[in-house]
Amino acid sequence: MASLTGMRGVASVIVFLCHIIILAGDLPYEVDVLTVFEDPGVRDTYRSVFGFVGYTCVSFFFVTSGFILTWASRPNDTLTRFWRRRFFKIFPLHLVTYGIGMLVLTGANTNAKDLPAIFLVQNWVPDTRVIFSANGPSWSISAEVFFYFLFPFLLFGIRRIKESHLYGWLAGLVAAALALTTFSHLVIPPEQQVWFSYVFPPVRMLEFVAGIIVARLVLGGRWLSVGFGPAALLLAVFCCVAPQLPEVFAFATFTFVPVILIVGASIRADLTGRRTLMRGRRLVWLGDLSFAFYLVHLSVMLGARKLIGQD
Repeated sequence: MASLTGMRGVASVIVFLCHIIILAGDLPYEVDVLTVFEDPGVRDTYRSVFGFVGYTCVSFFFVTSGFILTWASRPNDTLTRFWRRRFFKIFPLHLVTYGIGMLVLTGANTNAKDLPAIFLVQNWVPDTRVIFSANGPSWSISAEVFFYFLFPFLLFGIRRIKESHLYGWLAGLVAAALALTTFSHLVIPPEQQVWFSYVFPPVRMLEFVAGIIVARLVLGGRWLSVGFGPAALLLAVFCCVAPQLPEVFAFATFTFVPVILIVGASIRADLTGRRTLMRGRRLVWLGDLSFAFYLVHLSVMLGARKLIGQD
């Protein structure tokens, strides 16, 4: 899965570039990471590009997570062994980065709203102060914890779906995402739309389940013969259009299908021996580090801001 691993590396860098804009607005020009944000027009353009592509990268991570767990699933695994492996993969690094985040970000403003993030249950509270407390990027790990808890049961059920019906289920997931996003846009109060459409674990689980189904289709030799190049081009086009839509649709729904296609296409390319730009040694190395990089990068940037005396 070299291409998929390389893509994870690229996605983690894009998320990093997306988060730079969080800091750049209140950093002096001399220490601005990219030295381009003194011009408000450039800043807004940068935000529109990397902000929306950053949303797509998170969606990619969720689909990939479902795919990889299914691909690597063990026939004789047990619930306790699976959950134990997930726990020790996530929580030790999470607790370290949470503590660093408390020191460099929350500091004297620490209060009870920081507690849910310790246990990675912050996504269930519709309050951004809770969701993004301490180490902000851990919100996506909070969603993953929910996915991991349900994965054995989801895999059990999806394995019993006939292969000929899997594309129908995949289409149903896309339709469900569109329906929930439309509901959010029309019914949910604006101040809670980010929580419901972008953060709420049951809504984001649709992408994770899509990854499980893609894995089954690939394993069964039924995946679409869409090349990596066309899939990447389609994803790029959708990412360019996404900023023109209401933000709730750009979070994941609009790019859902292209993300599914690029995940499947990357695996198919590797299985058939076709070269892709994502298989480079450095990209694969970065992909192997993507989880740790994702959890530590924001705390490092915030710590650097404190060291230069910005806070």
